[in-house]
Amino acid sequence: MNHSEQPSSPENRLAELNDEAIADLDKVMGTALGVAREQLESAGAFLPFGIALEKPGISAAENSGQDDDAATVGELRLLAVQPTEDPENPDADLDADAMMDDLVALMREQEDLYLAVALISDVTLLEEDRDAIHVNAEHRDGGAVGAVSAYTAPAEADAEWVFDEPQVDSAERLVWTD
Repeated sequence: MNHSEQPSSPENRLAELNDEAIADLDKVMGTALGVAREQLESAGAFLPFGIALEKPGISAAENSGQDDDAATVGELRLLAVQPTEDPENPDADLDADAMMDDLVALMREQEDLYLAVALISDVTLLEEDRDAIHVNAEHRDGGAVGAVSAYTAPAEADAEWVFDEPQVDSAERLVWTD
């Protein structure tokens, strides 16, 4: 890239994050994968959602001191948005992309509350013709990481779901874009 060109997305400074920020990313990533797996196992599907790690003390202030640990450790929050319905076609499929856009907008509005966030969606791996959990996690200090965990639904009612090990790579920053 020539120096006069502007990057199309904010710089991913994952390599510059300290150990605490990496631990924050691990926490939202692990929670995101766990919640998605639980939803698949119990309901067979899930809608896009977010996980946010609050800054320390946010919950304590909101709870008027009810939780002493919240002052030193940020709380994890599950974030969700209502699917938009097409009034002209109420039976139409949900628009997962629109839901993800709404989640990003919600997280941007509340970005000052969070240390790290994750956006989670159910995707199809076209080359493998398989479904997968996709997680895009980012930290307010500049790093972003993505993970894809393919899964196989049970063929029989009493069989178990099979989840592949997540494949991790760098990701695009969507929430903290300044």
